[in-house]
Amino acid sequence: MTVTLSFGATFKAFRLEQNLSLSQAAGDIVGKSFLSKFERGQSAISAEKLWALLQRMNITVSEFQYRALGYTRTTSEAFFAQLREAVANNRQNIAAVDKLISQTEIRFTQTRLPTDRVNAIAARAIKYTILNGQKLPQDQIDYVADYLFRAEEWRSYHLQVISYMLIYLADATRRQIAQTLITQASKFQAIAGNREQATEILLNILALMIRDRHFQEVTEMLGLLAKNSGIQASLTSSIAFYALKSAYWFVSGEEARGRSELQWVFQTLHHLGEDEYAQALSHQWYQLTRQRIDYSPDMFD
Repeated sequence: MTVTLSFGATFKAFRLEQNLSLSQAAGDIVGKSFLSKFERGQSAISAEKLWALLQRMNITVSEFQYRALGYTRTTSEAFFAQLREAVANNRQNIAAVDKLISQTEIRFTQTRLPTDRVNAIAARAIKYTILNGQKLPQDQIDYVADYLFRAEEWRSYHLQVISYMLIYLADATRRQIAQTLITQASKFQAIAGNREQATEILLNILALMIRDRHFQEVTEMLGLLAKNSGIQASLTSSIAFYALKSAYWFVSGEEARGRSELQWVFQTLHHLGEDEYAQALSHQWYQLTRQRIDYSPDMFD
């Protein structure tokens, strides 16, 4: 595989931003003259050498690609960005979601790409969640689940789909997703965005297990999560994890232990200046336990 044209100009822009000469950027990977020709679009370069040059300048492939392609998103990236925009901050713009569904279904008839159909189903899942009453057809749920588990490795795209579809998936499917994310955690931890998405999905699965009172499954999942320090690397995710554990202990009969753990969560967030996040966790705790414990910063003054 070789690359040229705008890739050369983009490489030059990154090089100049770091005040590197041609010789400094080239190192022993390529010759100075060759690199100059590549930057002018007069020579092609192998992907392997380009990646090596980028690594030498501490530029990620995604950063380079994003700029080289004119700061444009892939079709699915643009789709999910529009979907988030339609439902962000409780906007519940059903008309915008319907438009996305229609556009994506039309595109599927033209491309026959499974991702286009998956995108339409994910958008419909969000719509039905907002309407709070309509059920997603089982054949569509099965289509997405089959698509996910046919993939040899999940990437950012798959994680986004899972996030939107999670509440519609069967318990067994959610457990399978959790096991996959935990056993393959090292693959997600290398990329920050994927690590955060995977952690959020695991926490949401745990919340659903607690909601449905699947205590044995909660215990098993807590054990797996406790052994994986990478998943708990994010402080806020770890705190959310402890908040869910406190809810689990409370509803499974250990009320004092649950309250004590929740108190620690609140104190930690208060000292971190995350009172708004603490209030959100307080609301989630009530939804899971039906025991109201309102959070207030004044609790620790």
